[in-house]
Amino acid sequence: MKKGICQKKKKIYGFITVTDKGQVAIPIELRKELGIGKGDKLIVVKREDQNGVNLIKVDAMDKFVDKLSKE
Repeated sequence: MKKGICQKKKKIYGFITVTDKGQVAIPIELRKELGIGKGDKLIVVKREDQNGVNLIKVDAMDKFVDKLSKE
């Protein structure tokens, strides 16, 4: 696996626009698929290739860290 390159299948959900406040709206179809709801916290990680960001649900990261600490 190449470092910094996502090997998962990709799906395009359309386009989003950055507001003058730097805000974006995550498309509703994606929010439903990922179970992202009002008030959920996301971690924003800049990609190594400088071409975008990854969003990770805090709950998912908590579960991952818990699993690592048990191993």
